[in-house]
Amino acid sequence: MAERPRPVPVYVNLTYTGVVDTKSARWTLRVTPKQDAVLRRVLEATGESLNEYVVRHALQAAEADLADRRIFALDDAAWDDLQAVLDRPAVRKPELAKLLAEPSILER
Repeated sequence: MAERPRPVPVYVNLTYTGVVDTKSARWTLRVTPKQDAVLRRVLEATGESLNEYVVRHALQAAEADLADRRIFALDDAAWDDLQAVLDRPAVRKPELAKLLAEPSILER
């Protein structure tokens, strides 16, 4: 029987911000045995806890879904604020004009 390849250690440099939020909300999820097996395999490969993995991916998906929104509901005050910002005269930004005048990295 062939020997299993040994895992390669992966080192990650994490920056500690000094701020730790207290986790007080709890999620309960139900998964099929197949789904659980897939998750357990990725957890073994990444070294993450189930909580870290699920929360990280749920937040990434939520942020992407929010960024893709095309309809925004605004109350009257927020609508008036938005209209005021949109009605302001344009301001020339020389740095932006210079950046946009240069060919993009894809065009070089």
